[in-house]
Amino acid sequence: MFNSFFTWCFNSNGFIFISDIFWIIIVSIIFLLIFIIAEAWRKFGALTEVTRKFVHFSGAFVTIFFPFIFKSHLTVLLLAVIFGGIMFVTKKLGKLQSVHAVERKSDGAIYHPIAIYVCFLYSQILNQPWFYVISILILGVSDAVAALVGKSYGMNEYIVEVGSKKTFEGSFTFFLTSFLITHLILLFATSIGRIETVLVALLIAIIMTIFESVSLKGADNLFIPIGTMFILSKNIQPTFEGITFQIVVLLTFLIGYLVVMLPYKRVGFSGVVLLGLINYIIWALLGNIYAAILFVFAFLCQKTNLVLNYNCEEADVYRVRPIFYILSVPVICAFLGDFVGGKIIYPYVASIICEGVIIKTKFFNGDLNKGLITTSIISTIILGVAYVFIR
Repeated sequence: MFNSFFTWCFNSNGFIFISDIFWIIIVSIIFLLIFIIAEAWRKFGALTEVTRKFVHFSGAFVTIFFPFIFKSHLTVLLLAVIFGGIMFVTKKLGKLQSVHAVERKSDGAIYHPIAIYVCFLYSQILNQPWFYVISILILGVSDAVAALVGKSYGMNEYIVEVGSKKTFEGSFTFFLTSFLITHLILLFATSIGRIETVLVALLIAIIMTIFESVSLKGADNLFIPIGTMFILSKNIQPTFEGITFQIVVLLTFLIGYLVVMLPYKRVGFSGVVLLGLINYIIWALLGNIYAAILFVFAFLCQKTNLVLNYNCEEADVYRVRPIFYILSVPVICAFLGDFVGGKIIYPYVASIICEGVIIKTKFFNGDLNKGLITTSIISTIILGVAYVFIR
């Protein structure tokens, strides 16, 4: 698989075409104008959140043309490196405040060029340019519109993490916009059936809305487009029964976790929703047994106080960050499952047990980052043992 991937990259279109140079210049000039307008708008009193979303929104309508004007993925890689470098340097130097001067900590401007290149490369491998267009528009349009609606009309807030809140109005706007973008493009630009386009759009809208609602530090700029591309790649020729079953399973996990975990008030709403999404991802990649292991573990944590403490204050309940730390390795194992098959059960189970022990014993003085590193090492060792002795 990897050999064929690298062969494609460097033999199929692994060089920059002369015609691409012309478009590199045009795209660079357009982005320069976008930045100038954003900076001027901010100096005339516009909020940074508005100018930031303006850059995202405008940039999306430039980058969606990449599959149709650029022949080589290396061209897009070059642009991604250049603009990623510009974002990094200007942030460090305190420049380009129309993008960087937001109150919350965010690395989204740096993640964005990375996501564009990954999605472009993925779409070329699949020969599905419209999948790339959908992924970029959801990030550029849905995210921008949702943020503006949430800021202007949001009345019902929920806590993502302490000090970070979002609104249900903004999240619903993101859901609706993502659904329309996906449905309309799939309907008019692909051969997917009418009903199937509705169902695929519904699945993507639900999952991406959750990603957007629980993302921290601009991570949605990475997860949303790449996640959208991944889901679309798994549903190139969807069937009514297959996609319906996926939606039912996803909703079952979400509702199940809300019913089982919210009453104990030890995991906040955002953390519970993230748990449901992760359990669905585990199910989609590895199957029923792996998903059941995670669900039972989460249930035991709540029911028996195996890991979590009782009587948490509102600000102290587990939310997105610890859930992400705890389950990062199991999710990585799930994606590796396509390569190692059933052997992934060993590091998968080991990672869950190790994280449970780390949290229960308050290992590393509660530093889940260090706990995650330890779990990763142990899981990798077990995965290696499985390769050597169990084949």
